[in-house]
Amino acid sequence: MRDSEFVQDATYADHFGAYKSILNRVLDHDPAMFELPVGIRIVDIGCGYGDLLKLLRSRGHTNLMGVEPDLTCLEGARKEGFEVREGTLTATGLPDACTDAVIVSMVFHHVDDYDAAIREVARVLKPGGLLCVMEPAPTVLRTLMDFLTFKTPLPRISKSVGQRYAVMKLEIETGLYPKFLAEQKSFHAILQGRFEKVWLRRAWFFQFGKYRLRSPV
Repeated sequence: MRDSEFVQDATYADHFGAYKSILNRVLDHDPAMFELPVGIRIVDIGCGYGDLLKLLRSRGHTNLMGVEPDLTCLEGARKEGFEVREGTLTATGLPDACTDAVIVSMVFHHVDDYDAAIREVARVLKPGGLLCVMEPAPTVLRTLMDFLTFKTPLPRISKSVGQRYAVMKLEIETGLYPKFLAEQKSFHAILQGRFEKVWLRRAWFFQFGKYRLRSPV
């Protein structure tokens, strides 16, 4: 399965809709951390139901767009009043150099070809544009949570763990999520081949990074 063909199964949007309330409690993912100037063009690739776009709007940002492959999520974000296009991280359908900043939140670990994904982000960014990343981090606590979620009966006992299992089941079956956690060195090397790191921070379960598009050599 090529990364450009990877989509979630038909039940993903429903499971994620319930699970995102749990994520919102444990993931400090307020995009204010990236200190993006108000007024610039921001595209959230893999915007889901538009939660990050809503946070950005609450901070005064108005020039916003989403890209999302799941049609249920896409329609949910559109109902919130956002412009959202159908597309993926490797094929956004956006014009060249069309945005000042791109947010990729919990999407890189859904693809197999990191180079293709990073090339696509670089293509749609204006010179010197910003990439803001939020992804899982291979920490001890995450390893423990993955063990409890996928190697024990806990999903049948705990509703929240059961929802996590349902959301991530396909990622585990395709191997994309374990691959991302195992190939951190390679992922960050590819990323920094096209982007200059502004900062990278790791928390108990997640990592957050801000990068600037390098000038062509």
